[in-house]
Amino acid sequence: MSRQVIINADDFGLSPSVNQGIIQAYLAGGITSTSMMVNMPGLDHAVSSACSLPDLGIGLHFNLTYGRPVSEPSQVPSLVNPDGSFYKGDNVTIRDIADIAKELDAQWNAFIQTSFTPTHLDSHQLLHQNDPRIYKIMAEKAVRENIPLRRSQIRHSIPDLSAPRMTDTILLDTYEGPEGLRRLLHHLSSLRAGVTEIVCHPGYVDDVLRDISNWLDIREHELKVFINPIIPRTLQELGIIPINYKTMNAIPDAYSELLPIRTPIPIPGSGTLTLPVISPTSLTSTKKTRYLRQRLSKQQRIIKALRMSSKRRAKARTVSRKTRKH
Repeated sequence: MSRQVIINADDFGLSPSVNQGIIQAYLAGGITSTSMMVNMPGLDHAVSSACSLPDLGIGLHFNLTYGRPVSEPSQVPSLVNPDGSFYKGDNVTIRDIADIAKELDAQWNAFIQTSFTPTHLDSHQLLHQNDPRIYKIMAEKAVRENIPLRRSQIRHSIPDLSAPRMTDTILLDTYEGPEGLRRLLHHLSSLRAGVTEIVCHPGYVDDVLRDISNWLDIREHELKVFINPIIPRTLQELGIIPINYKTMNAIPDAYSELLPIRTPIPIPGSGTLTLPVISPTSLTSTKKTRYLRQRLSKQQRIIKALRMSSKRRAKARTVSRKTRKH
């Protein structure tokens, strides 16, 4: 079974500076997917920027804690403070399930009105992981819309709930400080078979973001990690297929045609990291026919991915030069 990875940058639409960082990471080949907040001040900038990036997968980042609801506050009273902003308290039971479902539908419809369609559902600040009621509402929505839901690290036992499509594994980590890049490369080198989602939060900081979030410097630290050209190079050398949620179920099981490697990769300021040997998978006779049929199509995908990575890196360098001039 092949190894596929979705590297998803959360908080697209939060602010123009966050959007800029996410786009730069995508063009550098460091992320493959993002999830968009539709009630935040960076939405218009995110939508206009995404129009020129048709291969970027964009999901809905369901939000109940930042800003104001898309619904009229009077229509979702259990979600808001007296001033109409989202309630941020720890007592999640104050949220009424009917109000949660109503706001999810409102955010979904707002997303659709941008002319994009969500590739998947996930939630801000792990809402659906921490609250089984939100998980149930989002899982039902994902099944109705026939899109994947981000995997929760907490298993919620909910009777008679249809299971939405999910990745096989999810990695929730942060990548700040001098060990951030090394930590990410370690995750990649030990990736399990199947589809894994790696969640990250790259971005630049501006005054809009400072007024909204206390996650500031960490975004710029993560941006430095996810624009590093070591990431697409490592994916290629390990035979890991970068995908987004839109293509999650479109790529069949395949065996890597890459040669075994043991490559010392230089990490600026941290020495080198030696990746483990990746041995070719031995094939049984029952698998040979499928393998041969898939081989040509996979080679074509790899060639296309490499070409796209080169174009993204070239475009990222142009964006970076323009940023420095400003």
